[in-house]
Amino acid sequence: MALIYNVGWGGVADIRVFDAGSQGLADLLVWRCNDQGFARGNDGAWCFVDSSGLATTRAWFVDSRGQADLVICYVSSQGLCGWRRSHSLAGRL
Repeated sequence: MALIYNVGWGGVADIRVFDAGSQGLADLLVWRCNDQGFARGNDGAWCFVDSSGLATTRAWFVDSRGQADLVICYVSSQGLCGWRRSHSLAGRL
């Protein structure tokens, strides 16, 4: 499941994320959803939550690809989301 809490400081983050803005550069294509049910069991469907206690992953968004543990690109539909390549975080978000 991918219930994401956006942290303001890297010291408390589980992962560091970079939004590449290009599907070709991304490890994971992410679809933003508003329903936590869609996000459960799907690393590519991210539901942003307001509390770190509700989150499965605390993410810190970084400004450089070199700082990131995960490179993403947002997509417009659920059918496009998912892993583009094998990754150590697969199944762990």
